[in-house]
Amino acid sequence: MSTPMELTWVGHATTLVDVGGYRVITDPLMTKRVAHLRRRRPLPSADLHEADLILLSHVHLDHLHAPSLKRLRPTVDVLTPRGSGLLLRKAGFDRVQEVDVGDRITTGPVTVEVVPAAHKHGRGPHSRVTARPVGYVVEGAGRRVYFPGDTDLFDAMADLTDIDAALLPIWGWGPTLGVGHLDPTRAATATGLIRPSMVVPIHWGTYSPEDGRRQLPAWFEQPPELFEQALTDASLRDRLHLLEPGGSVSLP
Repeated sequence: MSTPMELTWVGHATTLVDVGGYRVITDPLMTKRVAHLRRRRPLPSADLHEADLILLSHVHLDHLHAPSLKRLRPTVDVLTPRGSGLLLRKAGFDRVQEVDVGDRITTGPVTVEVVPAAHKHGRGPHSRVTARPVGYVVEGAGRRVYFPGDTDLFDAMADLTDIDAALLPIWGWGPTLGVGHLDPTRAATATGLIRPSMVVPIHWGTYSPEDGRRQLPAWFEQPPELFEQALTDASLRDRLHLLEPGGSVSLP
């Protein structure tokens, strides 16, 4: 029997891909607060800090977050878009490899393919750091998992073949989305382009702006319902596997 691959959605864009005990974590965001945002879900358990490989998709603060990264051991391997390596070295990581679209890296039992993403290149208005955003396809245990980071639709999504699970963002951390993001309808379109065996919606229902209110806004929990309806309209509902933050699914 092949080694199973287990996927855990930790929250926001943070996912854990476990291949027989080799742990790949994406865009770690594991603090109660991030700038003006507050986490509305429980923090991940401490054992998540024992990752073997970090995949970083782009340099925005909620995806390359130094305080969260420092909770992982500094000897972990890190793949990050070209131009962002210095940020990781300043955070104390030595095993940093900058990557470009088209790269393939084999480490432990997994091979990682670097694929395009359609998103802003800068870190923000107070930083001069720029790096071309990327996505990743993680291959291991005979399975292929697509993690796009933040992205809008792009034609080459149709070139992503034999994807067993697509971890697709469907929202963000506020009531509206800027350019370079998938909303529920566009994420359903992406599902149709990629045709994965399974789609797990991520990047929703984790952080929201601190406004002093205890009640969560309506937009916080609605995205998966809208995504499910969009998939149903596209005759793709059977591919949906909905997880709450902390939930897992195995790909045997």
